[in-house]
Amino acid sequence: MRDIIQSYFSPEAVSQLGQVAGLDATLTQRALSLGLPLQLDALAAHASTPEGRTQLGEALSNLPHFGSVSEALSAPSGALNLQQAGGLLAPTLLGGQADDIVQQVTRRVGGSVGGVQKVLHMALPLLLSLLGRQGMNASTAESMLGSLRGGLGDLDLGGLATGGLAAGGLAASGLAGGAGAVATGLDAGQVPPPPPSGLGNGVTAAQLAPGAVTPTSLLETIQAEFSGENADRIGRAAGFSGATAGKAVLGALPVVLSALIGRGRTEAGAAELLNNSQELERLTGTDGRLNASLLSDSAEMARLEGQGRGVLGQLYGNVDALTGRLGTALGGSGANAGRLLSLLTPLVLGLLGRTARTSRMSPVVLSGLLGAMQDKLPGLIPAGMGGLAALLGTGTAQAQNAQAQTSETVVASTTPRVVENVAAAKPVTPAAPVVTPPVTTATTTSAPVPERRGGIPWWVWLLPLLLLGGCWFVNNQNRTTTTTTTSTAAQQDGGIIVSNPQSDSNLPAQPFTMSGTAAPNMQLKIEDEGQTVAEATADADGNWTAEIPAPTVGEHTYSIIGGEGAKSEFKVNVTDENAEGSTDATGTDTSDTDSTGTDGAAAGDFTVTEPAQNADVAATGFNLTGTGTPGETYELLEDGVSVGTFTVGDDGNWTADVAAPSEGDKTYTIQDGSGNEVATLPVKVGAGTADAGQCSQDLSVSLEDGETVSAPFRFGGVGSSDSYTVTIRRADRVIGTKKIPLGAGCTWSYSSNPGGRSGTVNDVTYEVRASGTAASAPADATLNLKVRAR
Repeated sequence: MRDIIQSYFSPEAVSQLGQVAGLDATLTQRALSLGLPLQLDALAAHASTPEGRTQLGEALSNLPHFGSVSEALSAPSGALNLQQAGGLLAPTLLGGQADDIVQQVTRRVGGSVGGVQKVLHMALPLLLSLLGRQGMNASTAESMLGSLRGGLGDLDLGGLATGGLAAGGLAASGLAGGAGAVATGLDAGQVPPPPPSGLGNGVTAAQLAPGAVTPTSLLETIQAEFSGENADRIGRAAGFSGATAGKAVLGALPVVLSALIGRGRTEAGAAELLNNSQELERLTGTDGRLNASLLSDSAEMARLEGQGRGVLGQLYGNVDALTGRLGTALGGSGANAGRLLSLLTPLVLGLLGRTARTSRMSPVVLSGLLGAMQDKLPGLIPAGMGGLAALLGTGTAQAQNAQAQTSETVVASTTPRVVENVAAAKPVTPAAPVVTPPVTTATTTSAPVPERRGGIPWWVWLLPLLLLGGCWFVNNQNRTTTTTTTSTAAQQDGGIIVSNPQSDSNLPAQPFTMSGTAAPNMQLKIEDEGQTVAEATADADGNWTAEIPAPTVGEHTYSIIGGEGAKSEFKVNVTDENAEGSTDATGTDTSDTDSTGTDGAAAGDFTVTEPAQNADVAATGFNLTGTGTPGETYELLEDGVSVGTFTVGDDGNWTADVAAPSEGDKTYTIQDGSGNEVATLPVKVGAGTADAGQCSQDLSVSLEDGETVSAPFRFGGVGSSDSYTVTIRRADRVIGTKKIPLGAGCTWSYSSNPGGRSGTVNDVTYEVRASGTAASAPADATLNLKVRAR
């Protein structure tokens, strides 16, 4: 675990976190090296109580599984999201030690308390996400954290830049001369000898990888693990039956291998595969073979299917087309073929990664082996399934490579072509390198497709993000992968998977059949927006179906609820196919709308009369006033953050309150009900004057109970307590707390961004109490808000 944590918080990741917090890389490295073990010890202490384990389980089940620190930070508002999440999680999950840890780390490393706190707040949800990927949940938290407690000391995050662990989890030391050994963490006797320099075409597998792993031997190893009883278990879990189960797995195997080979043909792609395969160690044993006990556990297989489903779109491109053709070739349905791909892909990658690490392959070695395996895949196709040959090379990477076929000579110079030569495995004296003058060929080549960089990595294991603590929020609307929306808790605790219909499907307003998998014999209740519409019971193999009555037109969120708190949710859009007069959403031209105007006046009859543009306003709060169409409702945003809504009165006048703005320049934007900007107003907020100790005002809250706001949003007011505590609830469940000190001018302010799928509205309750008041006592103020995700 120490190596995994050090690999995840790589030098690049440390530097990025430091930049966000305003700390230099060295100080950030020292802060995390000290702070992460302290956080782990505090988490271990918290997990020693039943309540603590429950709270940890809630956090682990709701956090996304970030592939990297860079992924989390590169998401919209990623740094702010991490800071807010850490601020909510730390007071609860660190058992009251959050502030002590910040102070202790700051004393030892220097720097500002605020900077160190930002770094540690961002690190906490990242650390929990990493632990979740290693299999931690409510039932395993105590044992896993207990084994780490006091055993990590100070982490060494500083040596990663030149050591063996890099951001991808494996080092590429010596790659300038070929496939170097991963030396860090190995005893001197364990370090494999470096291969000959000048790697290129014609290098043998024996030279490239210790143990003389060849393309054929690697394929034979993989094929053997996915044969016999293992294949039968996997095929049955995917919905195939009888003698067809095992044969379906053998038929799908070359399709999966082809997609992985396409992804790993370059050194960068192979490094990515190696990194992602580390998450899948539980799928194989120390002997390098598949974990047979996992294959026999229907709940684990259901969980695995849910994880695998999240990657299909990125790895295979047009999933629906592929699964339909694959199902036909395998003699089954497209739905079963999709389930088979979801199971088989992580299993194959886990086995491939285990084999590579056991043989100490570097990325360049693995890329060479994979490249040499592609032509051998047709030989794996079972008799009678010749139609599968057309599906080899249907992965997204192969599609990109097909566009750059004429650049093959360039690829060959950086990716070694492995030549199988068993005799070459014998020790030989390397010949002196031969310098061959480059051959200049005047050919016209099409530009190679650039490798994807930035954005969210392709290996997205978790399905769409759930709400955490009223403030978890990574915005997923830019993801293009079509996935089944299954709660993480359900995957870990109950294994409820919905395979049909797909999440976000467009369905007619007619009855339909819902189906999926769950723990064998589990009784299920299906709810539509909280109303029970059907019940089902999983059979002995974990399969279930339910007939759902015709839903009304519009968006519906279905919840599938089982025993032991297992739950899965997904959304569909129900359309009226006979509706007339539908509007083309892309045909509206708003380019002529004047959104700024003069002195706050804007589109139509809407005007802002006070304050004037660039006016000085008070930090204790101020009012905006103006005129508009009676009865129209508008939303007010402060630097893009919603601060509430207001409605124009019958007399055509309106007023909007702004509570506790922070000091500095602010821009207020007003939007109509369609989200169109109708006015903007820049102002300057002055500094507060009153000391918190002199405050005697009654508590005020800027939002109204029952109000609808858009995320992200902010509310606040004035008060008299030294500080207030905001408790966040979903239904009857407490999912977060936040302590807010009273600021200058006796003001307080709380920001939240519940997130969710774009356009959905979530019910979230916020309770405000003077700090020190028991959580069971009546709240000083309660807001039941409807929060619209953007």
